[in-house]
Amino acid sequence: MRRAAVFALSMVSAAAQFVTPVPAVMPAWLTPYPGVSPQTRQAGKGVESIYLVPATAHDVLAHFRSLFASAGVQFEPSPAGHGFLIRAAAPECDLAIDISRWEPNTQVKINCSPRLASTQQILDEHAAARSALARNDPMKTFDNPVYPVPKPTLSPLSWPTWLVRVDGARLPVERFSGQLRSSFLSAPAREDIQYFYANLLALHGYRVTQGTSAVPEKFGSWVQGNISPDPELGRKISVWVKIKPAGQNFTVELSLQ
Repeated sequence: MRRAAVFALSMVSAAAQFVTPVPAVMPAWLTPYPGVSPQTRQAGKGVESIYLVPATAHDVLAHFRSLFASAGVQFEPSPAGHGFLIRAAAPECDLAIDISRWEPNTQVKINCSPRLASTQQILDEHAAARSALARNDPMKTFDNPVYPVPKPTLSPLSWPTWLVRVDGARLPVERFSGQLRSSFLSAPAREDIQYFYANLLALHGYRVTQGTSAVPEKFGSWVQGNISPDPELGRKISVWVKIKPAGQNFTVELSLQ
């Protein structure tokens, strides 16, 4: 494919050598600097105009800048000797405007060369061939920068609204480094507290493990629930419920991490 694109580009270049030029016409919008009379003559199929201006080269350049802007023609002057050179592809002809300082004046020499009959077609074909070449260039893959995909960030740890006391009351929560904690004093039997939290965690999708009921109440008990809410991020959330005897009651300590 790349070879075909190169061949097409070479054929376009070869065709350009056999295009018949058409006579050039000096653009009507390219008026002389105010107050001067140019000497204009035919030069083959082109037109040449020369005149002297009693002004600086920069003033003359400003005059042409205004003309080009009004005509909508691209204006790209470049420094040349003691003046400037302007080349442009106007609809009427190819322009070469030489602005040179001739003390105490400035000389302006305009060459209006014939456009090739199929100039625009050639330009379009060149552009198409270059586009095809660029699309099929195997090195283009290595020229395109590859940016790393930003890693998603974990949302801050938050206490579930459903993780409440045995009697349904909301819990006050303290935040520590990477952990949330709460505790309260409860009157129900240890087995009832353990049963309540084991079922509550299972109901919300947690994988539950718990202490055995065969252990005497004086040693307390525990419930643990684990869940992975964001598997792609590798997050795992654990809820610990520790039930400890406190006189006739039990202290229930909850932590989330």
